[in-house]
Amino acid sequence: MRMSWYYRILLSYAPIFFLVISILIFAFFAALNESAKGQISLTDEAIATKVMQAVDNNLKAAERMLIKEMDVNEKITSFFQDDGSKTVYDYFLISRKMDDLSSMLPFSNSIYMYNEATGKVLTRNGLSSLDQFGDSEFLLDSYRKGSYSAGWTNPRYFKEFNHEAGGERVVSLYKYYPVTGDKQGAVVINIRVPSLVGFIKDLTRYDAGFIRLIAPNREPFDIVNTQQARELNEDTNTDLKRKASDYTGWYFISGGQSNKQLSLLSLFHEFWIFVGLAAVVAGIVWFTYVTHRNFKPIHTIAGRIQDYTKRKSGELARQPAKNELKFIEAAIDGLIEKSSQYEQLYHDDLPVRKRQCLAEWLEGSTMMSEMQWRKEMHKLQVPANFEKLTIAVMEIDRYLAFTGSYSPSDQYLLKFTVSHVLQEIAQSGNVVLWNEWLEPHQMAIVFYWKDQEGTHRDQAVESMKQLQDWISTNLEFSVSVGLGTEITDYTEATRSYEEARERLSLKPLFGTNSLMDKADVRCKREREAGVFSQMQLLSTLSKSFRQDDGQWQVHLDKLAFSLRTGLFSQADIQHMMDFLLYQFHKEWAEMPGEVQQLWIDDYLPQLEAVTAKSLTLDEWHVQVRTLLSELEGRIREVRSVRSNHLLMSRVKHYIDVHYADPDLSLMKLSEFFEMNPRYLSKLFKEEFSEKFIDYMLKVRLEEASRLLLETDLPVQYIAERVGYQHAISFHRAFKNMFGLPPGDYRRKTDTVRSTVD
Repeated sequence: MRMSWYYRILLSYAPIFFLVISILIFAFFAALNESAKGQISLTDEAIATKVMQAVDNNLKAAERMLIKEMDVNEKITSFFQDDGSKTVYDYFLISRKMDDLSSMLPFSNSIYMYNEATGKVLTRNGLSSLDQFGDSEFLLDSYRKGSYSAGWTNPRYFKEFNHEAGGERVVSLYKYYPVTGDKQGAVVINIRVPSLVGFIKDLTRYDAGFIRLIAPNREPFDIVNTQQARELNEDTNTDLKRKASDYTGWYFISGGQSNKQLSLLSLFHEFWIFVGLAAVVAGIVWFTYVTHRNFKPIHTIAGRIQDYTKRKSGELARQPAKNELKFIEAAIDGLIEKSSQYEQLYHDDLPVRKRQCLAEWLEGSTMMSEMQWRKEMHKLQVPANFEKLTIAVMEIDRYLAFTGSYSPSDQYLLKFTVSHVLQEIAQSGNVVLWNEWLEPHQMAIVFYWKDQEGTHRDQAVESMKQLQDWISTNLEFSVSVGLGTEITDYTEATRSYEEARERLSLKPLFGTNSLMDKADVRCKREREAGVFSQMQLLSTLSKSFRQDDGQWQVHLDKLAFSLRTGLFSQADIQHMMDFLLYQFHKEWAEMPGEVQQLWIDDYLPQLEAVTAKSLTLDEWHVQVRTLLSELEGRIREVRSVRSNHLLMSRVKHYIDVHYADPDLSLMKLSEFFEMNPRYLSKLFKEEFSEKFIDYMLKVRLEEASRLLLETDLPVQYIAERVGYQHAISFHRAFKNMFGLPPGDYRRKTDTVRSTVD
């Protein structure tokens, strides 16, 4: 940087810049002063309007609620229809209803009712005669003359008993009963004035001014500040803004100290202009001096930044800060250090981001173009260029036994070992892959190939078989693998992933430690088409048993009948039994821990041996029915130990019966069973190991799935039939559970059926 350029800058625009900007700033504040006064005045008026609307809305809501309760509340009606047969307990129940109504009204309040026929007044403290009631003068004056029947009263003093001293300030709403027709009595709501005043203060929080509520007779609601009350009555402050309520007739007055402060500022306006001009002159002199003194340090800082740019991630030496320049240098060093820490955090977070990105890609939830997708893959340091790829899903067999045999840390170590071995197998075979544990028991593997020709699927199959052999030899568990089809576009990864998971779900028919490819599944379907047709029934049987709906025996009898008429072999029955146990494993994962232990220790081994022991289908049927009946009884014994089992069973039955009610909710259930909603939700979760909302959605959507498969009803009609008022909500919930929209689910199922047939 050359000194001539420095002097040119210093002597050209700097003094003019200071002078023009300073004058503009002072001119701006001069205009802003007058504008601010007008804006504050408008703001005061707007605040008063908003406060008035808020108070009116709350009071109107209280009046509407009272009229509604007088019309529909049987307890209130019964007070005015006194036939002399009421007991103290009856009046207690009516008093409770009054408390319930009081709790729903805004502001702090009290309610009492007057029966003309009996001359009795009922408050929350009990029943009393009119001559003993402290507010009898107001009550009789209003009842006979109708003085206050038009709306809310001005502030007045209320006391419930004659012997009370003073009383409390309230505003009252007086309503004849009934609202129309011959009057039989009256209902009075008293809202405490301090509560109303406190509401206004909490609503505004207007530190620079105030909002005051004034009655038409100029009596302030807030009588604490007598000086302000005197000013309001005498109209001595012309800056105050008044808004009158059409509903109550009250005045809302707003104003503050801001206008006074701005007026004071305007008095010294000319004085500050002279001070400002002097500051401009001093600033020009000081600017010249500071610029000359700091030119070299600024140049040094620029050199350091340029040096850092050349070295990029190099570290600059720290030196003690002695002045402003050293402080700036230390700040730059701190920024460099923070940048290095950020890079380290980025690398530490990379595994989590990779797993999340893979899950979103395979599940089809990512919304990126191909270019964006490739950039994201490069950031995550995973392959992005390919001609073909295949998705495989690997699952740990008997996962419940796996989690029971190993601690969480051992499980993590074993999963890490499996991932590392798979990477070594891929490297030895020149195979490029990306694998992540997307679920605790499932790993997703993406195989990449950079050419169109070659036996790519054979390489993928060989790699996964080597992994299965290594695990079987060196570890005490096994894994099964489902392999999807080859694809050429990254957007088709979801299809290959779903095919791999669908083939993996057929593990009970292939057995553990199996690898399921397209050809294997097709061959299996051709040989065992009858077995495939019973899978839905087996799944229904397992769900029915877990839900304890009393229908699992019917599903078992139906299965036995299908086996008798379908000419199934012993091997077929074994396959179906394996699939049934697999479904029980999935259902049992949602049961309480003691029930899971009962299943694993006592009944799983017996059911696994049933097929081998049975010589005939009838023997198989009887033994399975006997074991499941014993297990059902044992589970009920475990549940009966819990004091809330019977109640939660009633709640569950209520959901099963009324699931089609669109208004079914936790609040409605809690009202029906007279329980706290949170406590009911907690008991339901403890009893059935799932939330109320999850269970209700499952019941609705399983019924919708049945209707989609067994009927030709329109999707809109099915949605309404299972409790959804809006088809969009039904589509979203159905897709979240089954992975497909309702229409696609019906079409896909029809295609599978036609393939099997």
